[in-house]
Amino acid sequence: MATENMKLRVKTGEKDGKNFWDDCGVVFINRNPAGEITSIQVRHNMFPGVDMVAFPKRADDQE
Repeated sequence: MATENMKLRVKTGEKDGKNFWDDCGVVFINRNPAGEITSIQVRHNMFPGVDMVAFPKRADDQE
């Protein structure tokens, strides 16, 4: 089973044509051996200690 991790970023500003970004969280996408998504979890710094899910985490998902 594969897990993908993606950073969540928000644009915090722009100066002289440069964009400035802040890392604000992580998205975890868990997949089964066939590559199908089994669960999605989100951790965001605005909500510390809160796990948000698009699909509930299953017992066989790994972090």
